[in-house]
Amino acid sequence: MCGRKTNVIPIEEWLQTLRAASDEPGEPGAYIAILSPHNAVHLGLSATPARCRALARALLGLRHTEPVTEHDVIDGLSEVMNILAGKVKASMAGRDGQLHLGLPMFVANPIRSGGESESASERVRLGPVECTLRVYRRQRAA
Repeated sequence: MCGRKTNVIPIEEWLQTLRAASDEPGEPGAYIAILSPHNAVHLGLSATPARCRALARALLGLRHTEPVTEHDVIDGLSEVMNILAGKVKASMAGRDGQLHLGLPMFVANPIRSGGESESASERVRLGPVECTLRVYRRQRAA
């Protein structure tokens, strides 16, 4: 066995991989681009399907027992994302006055960042609803 390379994976790597796998059951979400000649990011809001329905109900002023259609959920989450992105754009306008909003896009699973992009996310509560905020952008060439 002398000279043979061992393939023992450190325990911490197992835990990190398990944590990443636990995030994989996708959360539906709405995403919107904010663009300028200097900045290009996608902002996102995702949550479990039940929490997406709760956000849609809140936006529509419905009680938690009232049903919502899939169309209402998609429109509601997209509208919440549009409102949030508009506030972000207004807040960032002093730093980049050329920012423009794209149209909201609803996807069944969160966008995964690839090797050429970077992302950040944070769990938050919108009212009583736990959600994940996500930001994606392409890495700039060095």
